[in-house]
Amino acid sequence: MKKFFSILFVVTMLGMVFTACGDDKDEPKVPETQNLVSEHENDETDTYYVFDIDMTKDKSAIYMNNMEFGAPFKMTLRVNVPVSLNQSGDAYIMSGSNIVAEMQRGGSWTPMTDEKYQLNNLMCTVNPSAKTFSISFDSHGGHYEDSGKLR
Repeated sequence: MKKFFSILFVVTMLGMVFTACGDDKDEPKVPETQNLVSEHENDETDTYYVFDIDMTKDKSAIYMNNMEFGAPFKMTLRVNVPVSLNQSGDAYIMSGSNIVAEMQRGGSWTPMTDEKYQLNNLMCTVNPSAKTFSISFDSHGGHYEDSGKLR
């Protein structure tokens, strides 16, 4: 009987050892780095976005191509903003206020430091599995919202 309890004890301990070896950390459902582009037909005329996401860095970038803010010309902006995951881990969230956007001029980026050009109340969600995005912000004296599909 003593031998039976000893064997039972050893089997129980071995069962606990193998049970305790698992990793409880949930992996995110999206990669740490991605470069996602919104659907559009013409690179030269259509407004479109490039979401350059890198969760290993402090900030990721949103490129806003062919943007019009009531000016007689279109511009390309780069916005560096922190990125995180939503609660379910399947979409990227980028948000912030008082963000200095950079405008592309030729081959260089020029910061738009004037307060009226800063982005405020930026809220951007990018869901790679659903291939959707939504973005909204205040800048250039108005409110801007857009949403759509990703390529």
